[in-house]
Amino acid sequence: MQRNYQKNNNSTQDTLLIQMGKRLAMIRENSGLKQIPFAEALDVSQGGYNTYERGQREIPVRVLRALHVKFNVNPVWMMTGQGSPYNQDTVDLYHEVTATVDAYIAREQRMVEPDKRLKLIRFLIDYAEQHGDFTQEIAEKYLRSAL
Repeated sequence: MQRNYQKNNNSTQDTLLIQMGKRLAMIRENSGLKQIPFAEALDVSQGGYNTYERGQREIPVRVLRALHVKFNVNPVWMMTGQGSPYNQDTVDLYHEVTATVDAYIAREQRMVEPDKRLKLIRFLIDYAEQHGDFTQEIAEKYLRSAL
């Protein structure tokens, strides 16, 4: 029984490392850097970096911190895959969503109660934070259906 648990636990750990490695590769590719300059930016050797990206070794906390500081990577997303890959400044997001909602309401000449306007803004901010994406198209589609 103990051996079976350890085998399942190791398999789960391997899967988590592989998924983190895939997320790391995605961030590197998004940055436009090859492995060597990306590893240098994180202050790790190319060989060490390669083991993280291939899911063979756990990414150390200092590397997760470097990803966060230098590449604006959301550490929770990096470890779990939940949320947005990149940290977005909440204030900027709030202003962008608010401006989009207000412009839509004005363009469509709709009367919207302040409480409902606030709920629309909160929903779109939550959506953007969960999906890592906020576009005019997404906002307009939602606003059309909500109003």
